[in-house]
Amino acid sequence: MIDIKKELNDNIDQKYQKFHTGIIPGAKEILGVRVPVLRDISKRICTEDWRSFLKEPAVSHEEQMLKALVIGSAAMSVEERLALTKEFVPEIGNWAVCDTLCGSWKVKKQDKEKLWSYCLDLMRTDDEFKMRVSAVMMLYHFVDDDHIDDVLRSLTSRYHPGYYYRMGAAWALADCFIKFPEKTEPMLFLDSLDKDIRNKAVQKISDSFRVSKEDKERLKDRKRTC
Repeated sequence: MIDIKKELNDNIDQKYQKFHTGIIPGAKEILGVRVPVLRDISKRICTEDWRSFLKEPAVSHEEQMLKALVIGSAAMSVEERLALTKEFVPEIGNWAVCDTLCGSWKVKKQDKEKLWSYCLDLMRTDDEFKMRVSAVMMLYHFVDDDHIDDVLRSLTSRYHPGYYYRMGAAWALADCFIKFPEKTEPMLFLDSLDKDIRNKAVQKISDSFRVSKEDKERLKDRKRTC
């Protein structure tokens, strides 16, 4: 069995630790292990008794990140992955663990509706990070032909004042615009959409290389009149 604590301690980067501590408020103790190293360790955990690993408490931020990676990527049924995710999500208190979980979450096409149902449940919780998990899961897995209308409806009708939910929603809406501009643009300017989410979404769209200069200028002009 991998000695997780030794692996982490052997890969501490003090400069990275200092930098990361400044950009991840709300995290557990940050050791300073880079994400590619964590991904490598998680892959090795997934070849061993990963269920036992998940039962151990996460003392450091890196251990929590490893749990997110293992839950998202270890070989298991969608039912088990959802059950483990539901246990884990209440522990999430920062954007890095949230986004790592969502980005690593493996789901087959025939099982996506089960994950979608869970996303909708999270969006109704009025909890900042649970709602961010929902928004980022939508970003990674549901900006597609089958779900775009429902994704847009959800992101523009739900609100939480927490910064990290609003930034997650803006990120997701920006990706919706990049992939479905005609459907997304009118939704960006609904009265029901929080102004900060709209402004941040337009900013992210403006930063994208996949959006034309004309589209960027039009969105900025529309934003000024809102």
